[in-house]
Amino acid sequence: MTDIVLLGGGYVTIDAYRSLMRTLGRDVRRGAARITVITPEPYHTFHGWTGEVLAGVLPLERTLTPLTDVLPHARLVLGRATRVDPDTQTVQVTQANGALTVVPYDHLLVGVGARDPFDRLPGLREHGWGLKDTLDMQRLHQHLQTWSPNGARALIVGGGFAGVEMAAALRERFTPAELQIHLASATPQLLTTLRPEYQHLAEYAEQTLRAREIHILRECRVQEVTARGARLSSGAHLPADLVLVTAGFAAQDVPGLNELPRHPDGRLLTDDALRVSGYANIWAGGDAAHVTHPVTGGACPTNALWAMKHGMCAGRNIGRAVQGRAPRPFAYRGLGQGAAFRVGQGITELKGMQFTGRLGWLMRLLFFVWYMPTKRGGARVLHAWLTRPRVPRAVRASTVPEA
Repeated sequence: MTDIVLLGGGYVTIDAYRSLMRTLGRDVRRGAARITVITPEPYHTFHGWTGEVLAGVLPLERTLTPLTDVLPHARLVLGRATRVDPDTQTVQVTQANGALTVVPYDHLLVGVGARDPFDRLPGLREHGWGLKDTLDMQRLHQHLQTWSPNGARALIVGGGFAGVEMAAALRERFTPAELQIHLASATPQLLTTLRPEYQHLAEYAEQTLRAREIHILRECRVQEVTARGARLSSGAHLPADLVLVTAGFAAQDVPGLNELPRHPDGRLLTDDALRVSGYANIWAGGDAAHVTHPVTGGACPTNALWAMKHGMCAGRNIGRAVQGRAPRPFAYRGLGQGAAFRVGQGITELKGMQFTGRLGWLMRLLFFVWYMPTKRGGARVLHAWLTRPRVPRAVRASTVPEA
């Protein structure tokens, strides 16, 4: 039997599984190949809806998809990978009850994502909030459900898509009298990945934030998160009751993976077929991997769509390797990008075309619904939008399935 192990329960794994079933489905069904998924949670979280969840306009549970629904022929091992041994080709897993399980592999795909930069930003773990870990996002969501600010301050760190959307989400939930919002960008302008090619979208985003009384702090670097706010690189202290960090990332700390070749940015280094450099049977994609963009020669963007395409390519190539065929290079060139600032207001770039306002928001909505792991899940999100309460914060009773 050929054992294929997928680490993580996110976008990379789901699309890799689908590619594997297209290539090796017959072998999997008759027991000649086995797909094992190792992940701490029994569900997939669609992070594209994080802003809507934190704003209170979309129930958290609508963003969750049970992995058994999308991985019906995979063996699901619930737990955290605590060691990978390339020599013995095994993964050690610590399950929720503390039991240790050793899972063998012939091919391993690493799709564990990244984590917030707790090691590089003092105080973040103790006093701040992050979003990269699903459970951290859920804890912030629970905090906002019970928080009743009155003249409080929030600091959002990061001027990229995540920072812009989270600042807008907090404004959707709280009025300026309830919460002053500051958005700190290390660069002179927000959304630098849109500039200069999509300057119109970036400028529209900045104008929208300013109109909604979100204060933009340019060339502002946070050196430390404190119990009362954040210390800046200038030495000044910015008071804040809530500090949310969306900028920066760190590699997941899994012994055994740490020794594999890495790019200077900390991510696993891959070749054009998504194999980890120097290894014929270890593959990587998503935020965990530094994958070369086939057009620009730089790193692929770190977002859901690119992670899906990494998974699709890696799954196909693992299947080809099992069949004794040569892998194919990653060739995806991109489709588009978007952000939402409130219900009915957003930006979208699709194959070079730029859309703003209600049309930009609607295109992003439909784009995300289309890429939900299941069509049923997409329909549930659309239903939630159509039946949502008029007051955003009225969406309170969100529940999370237990592992």
